[in-house]
Amino acid sequence: MLLIPCGLASAIAPQKMLDILILLVLFGIIVSLGSGLIFLVQDRGKTQRTVISLSVRVALAALLLALLAYGFVTKFMIPGG
Repeated sequence: MLLIPCGLASAIAPQKMLDILILLVLFGIIVSLGSGLIFLVQDRGKTQRTVISLSVRVALAALLLALLAYGFVTKFMIPGG
């Protein structure tokens, strides 16, 4: 559960919060991809860290697609959204 101070919750519109969340997920994808590259070079296939890092990236990419679909539906499909 995300705790937001009372004054901040009313100051940030839901669409802006969605935009910030999308940017955070994009940043997480880039970090996961970079760590996968570092693990690939350092471990030379001896550990599972590369696989785990890239699995996290795939999960974040799926979350990003879901967030983008939600944003699209709420902005363009729902009247008044």
